[in-house]
Amino acid sequence: MGQRAPLTEQEREYIYNAKLAGKTLKEIAAEVGCSLACARKWWRRGRDEGLKGLRERPRGPARRGALSHFAPQIAETALSLKRRHPRWGPDRVLAELRADPKLQGYRLPSRSRLAVFFRERCPECVAKREPRPPKASPPPQATGVHELWQLDTQEGIRLADGTVASICNIRDPVGGAMIASRVFLVQTGRHWRKLRWTEVRQVLREGFTEWQTLPDGVVTDNELVLTGSPTDPYPSLLTLWLVGLGIRHLPIRPHRPTDQAHVERNHLTLDNFALDEESKAHGKALQQALDRERWLHNTYFPSRASDCNGRPPLEAHPELRQPRRPYRPEWELALFDLQRVYDYLATFEFQRRVSPAGQVSLGRTLYSVGRPWAGRSVSVTFDPRQREWVFSLKEEQETQEIARRPPKGLDVETLTSLNPADFILSVPVQLTLPCFV
Repeated sequence: MGQRAPLTEQEREYIYNAKLAGKTLKEIAAEVGCSLACARKWWRRGRDEGLKGLRERPRGPARRGALSHFAPQIAETALSLKRRHPRWGPDRVLAELRADPKLQGYRLPSRSRLAVFFRERCPECVAKREPRPPKASPPPQATGVHELWQLDTQEGIRLADGTVASICNIRDPVGGAMIASRVFLVQTGRHWRKLRWTEVRQVLREGFTEWQTLPDGVVTDNELVLTGSPTDPYPSLLTLWLVGLGIRHLPIRPHRPTDQAHVERNHLTLDNFALDEESKAHGKALQQALDRERWLHNTYFPSRASDCNGRPPLEAHPELRQPRRPYRPEWELALFDLQRVYDYLATFEFQRRVSPAGQVSLGRTLYSVGRPWAGRSVSVTFDPRQREWVFSLKEEQETQEIARRPPKGLDVETLTSLNPADFILSVPVQLTLPCFV
């Protein structure tokens, strides 16, 4: 006969009540299907403790507290220190306990035991831990030439004429080709500046023009002018320009330059081959040296990058000469689609606080929603059909729309620096767009 399952709370109560009604324990044990000793145990428990004694009890010894095995003076002193200094952590409190002459000779708890003690006895003094944000995914890996370009800048290069230069480089990781390298003089009155987004746009345009193609995506680091503020999801103007051309802007993970290792290695190659004393005489000489080095590298240099296997990139990957998505400078306004920009903005929801003047800031542009909403938090979305910003108040489960405003600075001329009135298309344009999954 197998061992039966433990008695339920209802069966224990039945044993207790049946015995009170006059039945013998032997009869009750037979009815319930348990041993006589088991029936006797629960009858006595109910007789001595009442019905509450028939409930489940936690196993093991009763919980006595995190510092129950230490001298009472330890717990009292630690609790007093924590309440007087809420910002002290377990390590700081433990250091104070070790330095206290009154506690010399006493066994002290570990920092983890102190942490548990503080959560038990003074949770109001313990800092609330914010959940860690999910880990960012690395940008996707390219599988073909001109699929993803990597862009990065070498900064603060001091030239012999006293000026300071930065070099913006673009590299194709699959083909191993140097797509573009452009020198910018960035010296200011006291120091030197970062590149502007319009200068980065210029370098990308030079790459589009030379290779007569648009890539599917551009990988960059998280510089402010490239991706926007790290604390605000509002996209940068560079991102919106790329989106209008059907190009994905793919930032690397923060503090992970290995996510664009090819262009980082490209910097070292240029340092070794092009940045000598002669080329660093002035900005024009440096640009000439970069142009020659890039041409030699792509055409003749036995590259070991990617799968070139000691062959020049253009020999190892002749498909570099074949446009993936054909581009010419005179086609850009035909290739650029402002509706794509609006559809992209519609995927975001921004949270903003209305200023005392009744204004909200979006992308360094102010929109007026009215002084009655000053100090209130509003939700901002984009309506791609009406092409308007929508400002709403969210309270519990209700949403109240308070204003609609047309976008500022999100027109074709601002994003491309090209005037649509000057655009004349003389030949058909192949509007091939990548299929993103």
